[in-house]
Amino acid sequence: MSWQDRIDNTKFSITTGDGKVYFPLWQTAEKSKEYNTSKFDFIRVSGSLIERKLPQASNYPLTFYFDGADCIEKSEAFERSADDSRAWTIVHPFYGTIKGQPISISRKDNNLNITEITVDFWESIDVDYPNANFSVKDNTLERKNKVLEALIFSADKPVYQTADIQKLKTQNINNQSSFTNVVSEPISIADGLNANYQNAINLALKSSDLLLSDTFEAIRTSQDLLNLPSRIETSIDIRLGAYKLAFDKSKEVLLTVADKLRFESNAGAILANYADASVNPSESDYVVVTQIQQVAQNLSNLYADYLQILDQNTVGIYDTDNAWQPNVTAQNNLYELITYTIANLYNLGFESQQERIVYTTKETNLILLTHQYLGLDADDENIENFRQINNIKNEELFRIKKERKIIYYV
Repeated sequence: MSWQDRIDNTKFSITTGDGKVYFPLWQTAEKSKEYNTSKFDFIRVSGSLIERKLPQASNYPLTFYFDGADCIEKSEAFERSADDSRAWTIVHPFYGTIKGQPISISRKDNNLNITEITVDFWESIDVDYPNANFSVKDNTLERKNKVLEALIFSADKPVYQTADIQKLKTQNINNQSSFTNVVSEPISIADGLNANYQNAINLALKSSDLLLSDTFEAIRTSQDLLNLPSRIETSIDIRLGAYKLAFDKSKEVLLTVADKLRFESNAGAILANYADASVNPSESDYVVVTQIQQVAQNLSNLYADYLQILDQNTVGIYDTDNAWQPNVTAQNNLYELITYTIANLYNLGFESQQERIVYTTKETNLILLTHQYLGLDADDENIENFRQINNIKNEELFRIKKERKIIYYV
């Protein structure tokens, strides 16, 4: 079918979450998609091998128009429908039927008879989890614990040498230093456990000496350094940043089977706790959907990096002295945790606030704009938040010019 046939036979439409259908005019569209990939470099072989795996969600930057004498009324009705948090269904002449969610919506009314709408639209899969007896937080914690247990067993092998004791201590010190900004006082974990993180550090360092005689205990106490901070009630940006730093510090040249076991267990535990922390935000976190989208993308990127390192260090069973492969049970459990977390982060994101962008049609001021977009009962705190979001300086407080870009959230 030619592009002319597609345009003639398919009418562009948007069905919003409230079930209403809109038929705006549209212009040339675009689409982007990223793939999960792994890169491999080989000694004495020029170039790199790129292995492409499953694709990520597609992104559709859409621009469309409501025209006619009632274009303002159509646009306002569309915006009210867009406030519904349920998924949209878009029928597009080029891309077919797409289900997903708007991340941000921008509106321009600077031309008579036409209102321009721009939407950052993300494709989304339909996910139905049968276990409704537990919350996402409880399910994530249960899955995380399965991952951590499997990783301990996977690393509990009689392959360690005396030199590995110091390597484990160094790993514990690196993990501890990554959480300097997260943990400074005795902490309260969400399940009621009170602990002093310094005691956990001391225990982990002391237990490192048991690596050869009690490997299980040495690995378990090492994991506690990563497990404790995941549900501390502090900014999620700080917690996730600490896990990202710990992951970066965990990457090293893996020369021995012991090195590989230690990396798989430690970095895998970092990812599991990153996932757990990401679904346990504080009240001030995840104000807008783009923040959640970024966390999901960061988790996906870290996991892809982890898999690439595991793939690069896998040695087949025919090399009996160096044979090593990632633990199947641990990796299956981790995969299920990561995919479950990312799916639920997107679900959480789609219930969060959407970014809206408008342009002023006449001169106005901060107070009027705050009342217009946050309601007549907008208090001083809302006014200050609105001012900061839009970077309104002193010279604009009482006179905001026409066609000034304004951001708000619904």
